[in-house]
Amino acid sequence: MQSSPVLSVGIPVFNGSKWIEEAIGSILSQSFTDFELIICDNASSDETEKISRQAASADARIRYYRNATNIGVYANYDRVFELSTGRYFKWAACSDLCLQDFFEKCVAALDALPDAVLAYPRAYMLVTAPGTGEYAVEYEDNLNLEFERPSRRFAEYLDRERFNNVMNGVIRSSALRGTALNRPLPGSDISMIAELALRGKFVEIPDRLFVRRFNPETTGILMDSETSRAPAIGYPGKPNNIQRIRLHSYRFVTAFRAPISFAEKLRVWRYLLRRIIRLAPQVRRKLLQIVTPGG
Repeated sequence: MQSSPVLSVGIPVFNGSKWIEEAIGSILSQSFTDFELIICDNASSDETEKISRQAASADARIRYYRNATNIGVYANYDRVFELSTGRYFKWAACSDLCLQDFFEKCVAALDALPDAVLAYPRAYMLVTAPGTGEYAVEYEDNLNLEFERPSRRFAEYLDRERFNNVMNGVIRSSALRGTALNRPLPGSDISMIAELALRGKFVEIPDRLFVRRFNPETTGILMDSETSRAPAIGYPGKPNNIQRIRLHSYRFVTAFRAPISFAEKLRVWRYLLRRIIRLAPQVRRKLLQIVTPGG
C-alpha cells in the first residue's frame, strides 16, 4: 500500500486558465518532491479543466477534481483540504507562484519545531500597474509568532494581519483539522488562521519564496463586487459591520473550543471584547439605518 505524501498542496480554482499552468509549473519545480497536488475546479467555464487534466496525465502526483456547480470560494478551499492526505498541507492560489525552496524550507521548519503549526516564507507582491505591466514589491508580513502564550499569538496575529499571506504557508494538517475551517462569511479565512494561532506557533522563513499576484482579478480585498469577477468566483465581498460582529462572536466560540487553559481563554475573550467595543459606534449607526424608516 502506497504511503501518504509528507505534504499535500491544494489549488482551489475557478476560471484560472490565465495563470494555472504557471502555478502548477512552480509547484512541480520544487526542490522538495514528496507531495501530492490536488486541484479542485469550481465548475470552471474556461480552459482550466483542460490544462489541469493534461498536467494530471503527465504527473502521477496530481489529482484533479471538478465540482458539478460553483460552491463558492470558501467551500472550495475547504474541499481541497478535505481531499488531502499529507501530514502537512498548503493552499496554493492558481495565480500565485512558489519559488524553488518554498516547500523544503517550510517542511524542515515544521519538522524541527513540533509546537509550530504554520511555516511561511517572506513574500513578493506582484503588482500590476497601468502601462508598466507586473512588477515585484518586497512585502513584510511580520507574523513570526513564536510566543508561548496562545492568547498573545492570537492577538498579535489579528493586530498585525493585513493581506493574510501566511494562509499560503505550510500548515500542520492535524492542527488545521481542529479548526472550524472557513465559514461562509467574509473574513472567515482570517478567523481560521487566528484559530490556528491558538493551537501552535507560526514560523517565518527569512527567504523570499512566495510570489503573490496582487490585483483586482486575483485578490479578494481588491475586488469590486459589481465590476469584477467576485460574484462569479463566489467571493462574498468585504464584511460589513454586522458581519464583523458575527465574526467576533465566532471568535469567542473559537477560544472556548481551543485546547488551551481557561486562563488563556479569558485572556482571548478580554482581547475580543476590546476589539468589539471599538466597533460598537459603527455598528449602532448601521443598526439605526436598518431599523429607521427611510434611514
